[in-house]
Amino acid sequence: MIKRITALTALGVLATGLSITSHADTQPLFQQGGELLLQTSLFTTHYSNDPDHHEKQRLINLEWTFAEKDNINIQRPAGSDWRDEIRWLVGGATFKNSFNQQSTYLYAGGRYNYFENETTRAYAKLTAGLLHGYRGEYRDKIPFNRFGVAPAILPAFGVEHHRVNLEMIPFGTAGVMFNIGYVFR
Repeated sequence: MIKRITALTALGVLATGLSITSHADTQPLFQQGGELLLQTSLFTTHYSNDPDHHEKQRLINLEWTFAEKDNINIQRPAGSDWRDEIRWLVGGATFKNSFNQQSTYLYAGGRYNYFENETTRAYAKLTAGLLHGYRGEYRDKIPFNRFGVAPAILPAFGVEHHRVNLEMIPFGTAGVMFNIGYVFR
């Protein structure tokens, strides 16, 4: 019960932090042009055949991608390049980890659309954050989990058609997860 309260408190802190206004122009952080992605896990597989592995993550992920005009635009000496097109994002996920323990991942990151037309976008994404939930005998299954919270970095590759989102997320050397979601604009 205490760990569940801790996870809910962490999500509350994230939500409170996101509801602040930016100091530069006193506009709300969530502006028109941003996107909310709601996802769930579709399929997960592990690279090794461990009988302890649980393949049904029951993931619920909420992710906010900031409006393009809110992105930090740092002009490079040679002019703009692909890094100026990265859209920043924040999110939080709750899921069952590989050992059927309820876990939470709070993160921030960036997304780069490498293909885009009127109906379809393909992208690469990189997130970094804190992972909580690997406990007991499984505590050491993820690195740096000494105090029950570990840093995590996850790449993702996805495609959106209209508002339907499909995403592939390799999680280290352990496996890969495929998610399906819907984008609210």
